[in-house]
Amino acid sequence: MMKRYLPIAVLLALFACKTDLRKAVKDSGLVQEKTVNGFVMTMQYMPSADVNLLHFVLNVKESNGASMKAADGNKFSYGLDSLFGLINVTDTIHPVDVVRVANGNIGGVQYMILFDKPNAFSRANLALYFKDELFTQQIITFPLKGSAINHIDSLRLKDDN
Repeated sequence: MMKRYLPIAVLLALFACKTDLRKAVKDSGLVQEKTVNGFVMTMQYMPSADVNLLHFVLNVKESNGASMKAADGNKFSYGLDSLFGLINVTDTIHPVDVVRVANGNIGGVQYMILFDKPNAFSRANLALYFKDELFTQQIITFPLKGSAINHIDSLRLKDDN
C-alpha cells in the first residue's frame, strides 16, 4: 500500500517547490491570453537556464475548441521568424529562431520563440509582437515589463541552486 502512495507524495512535493516561480510568472504579466477573430492566443515567457536567450511560447487555438487540421501546411512551420519581433526601448529585434513545437496536439499550434537576450532585453517596458498572417491577419502585441523578466529569471537561478 505504501508503494502506491509514495510516487504521488513525491510528485506533490516537487510541484510544491515550484509554486513560487509559477505564481510569480502568472502575477507578473508574463502569461497573457488574447482572443482575436475566433482564435485564443496565449503567450508565456519561459525562464531558462540559458542566460543568453529569452524564451517565449505562443499557443494558438480556436476559441470554440475545434481542431486545427488546416494548420498542417508548410506556411505554419517555415519562415516564421519574419512574423515575430521584440520591441524594446531602442530597437525592434527579430528572433534568433522560431520553432513550431511538434506536440501532437490537433487542437492548437504551439511556437517557441527565441531572442538573443543581450540585444533584446531591457529593464524598461518592451513588447512581443506577432504579425499574424496565418490565423487572424492582424498584428497582435503582448506588452511586457523587463523588470518582471529579470525578477523571474532571478527566481529561476535561485531555484537551480
